[in-house]
Amino acid sequence: MAENKLYEKIVEKGKAEADAIIAQGKAKADQVAAEIIAAARAEAEKIVAEASRRAEDRLKTKTIEFEQQARHQLLKAKKGMIDRVLAAAVARLKELPDKQFVELTVKLLRWEAVAGDEIVRVSAAEFLRYRKLFCSNSDKADYYDLDKLNALLGPAFRLRLSTEPVDIDGGFVLVGRDYDIDLSYEAVLASVKERHEPEIARLLFRAEE
Repeated sequence: MAENKLYEKIVEKGKAEADAIIAQGKAKADQVAAEIIAAARAEAEKIVAEASRRAEDRLKTKTIEFEQQARHQLLKAKKGMIDRVLAAAVARLKELPDKQFVELTVKLLRWEAVAGDEIVRVSAAEFLRYRKLFCSNSDKADYYDLDKLNALLGPAFRLRLSTEPVDIDGGFVLVGRDYDIDLSYEAVLASVKERHEPEIARLLFRAEE
């Protein structure tokens, strides 16, 4: 009888110890599982944060690219409009009345440092106008004295008009002994554009400011 009780006590003690070990093991397993889950969650959050950062970076990059493209297209459109305005200006200069045409020709020549004995070449379309307005002699020749124009410019000028046309759209080209000077309307306005494009743009697009 006593042996049975001793046996039962031993069994109960062993069972209690086993239960304690199981409980400890379960607690440890729960702790490890919690640590694994926490680590996995932290890694997942890190991955999500990195992906979000990359997505934001890509979005910023694309936004910058779109803005740059938009600015480029706008600038291109504005330059195109300036070019169209200058082309219209060339057309208007060609249609100037004789008085303003003569004044413009004199101004263009006075703006340049010329020797005074250059040959003036004009387009075939404007040759007769130059000869009519600036030459007294109408006899056919290789060159016509631009005596009327020279008189307006001063005694140092002995310009002559060539009968050989030049491929320009209004204005003229001065052919000198050392170099030529392009005073075609397109060249003159291109020079104006190069020097004053910001001011021209402000005048054309000031409503956008």
